[in-house]
Amino acid sequence: MPLMARSIALNVHYNWAKDVFKNPKGHEHDLLSICCITKTMMGWNLMNVSNTCRERCGGMGFLSNMKFGDYQAIAHAAVTAEGDNRVLMTKIVKDYLTNLKLKKTKVPEPTLNAKTQIGTMMDVTPLDILADLLRFREQQYFVSLKAKMDSLAKQGKSSF
Repeated sequence: MPLMARSIALNVHYNWAKDVFKNPKGHEHDLLSICCITKTMMGWNLMNVSNTCRERCGGMGFLSNMKFGDYQAIAHAAVTAEGDNRVLMTKIVKDYLTNLKLKKTKVPEPTLNAKTQIGTMMDVTPLDILADLLRFREQQYFVSLKAKMDSLAKQGKSSF
């Protein structure tokens, strides 16, 4: 079920990315990142889904009428074109940090205090609470990344 849920979520993201590409108003500074994210995540997901399905079919998964070989070839081409997508993911992070520095975007601010309020909630499944928890997580990752980059800058290894 997790592969199905991830595939559905990525399809929703893909449709949103197509809409943003058609009308980039408000997303001019991060349009390229949206496309890069979509390409990498869809490629990795196709690789994972096709391989898992082939493995679950056993020896039958190798038959040409199963089409798993075709799907794996497409996924392999999508994943390895930029060096296992790591180059694109590095570019996404660099662009995000540059946009933060130039104040074209900002780190999302959660509305709840997840550290103190999460334990008092009876239900954390409403979408607004889940979205707020994701904003909290992104903010925590950014704070950690910023601290590491500041430490490297003090050592003279980074100029960001």
